[in-house]
Amino acid sequence: MIGHLLDIARIRSGRTGRVSSYDVTGRNGDGWRIPAGESRVLADIAGPGVITHIWMAQAEQYRHCLLKITWDDAPHPSILCPLGDFFGLGHSIVNSYQSLLFSASTSSNNQFERGCALN
Repeated sequence: MIGHLLDIARIRSGRTGRVSSYDVTGRNGDGWRIPAGESRVLADIAGPGVITHIWMAQAEQYRHCLLKITWDDAPHPSILCPLGDFFGLGHSIVNSYQSLLFSASTSSNNQFERGCALN
């Protein structure tokens, strides 16, 4: 195991990929509406990889929309939390901020259940 850790920063050949929603009409309607009680797979990636960026916008329901991430066919998710909490927006109050790992952008700072872009 230690030998593998020593190689973790070694540059190797590989390929990049992208999983994204898109509007098949070519317009800008690339959002998904997910009814209450239902779920949607954002990405199902086979093989080794690294997720380097997640971007989404949300208008409301930050505590009611759950983000679930499961790695390598594990029996239980590694991440299961409200979307707003994952992106640092506790209690559904939106604010713009930027940190090393996360950012949020809104024109409605300190307001409850308003639109926000999440990275």
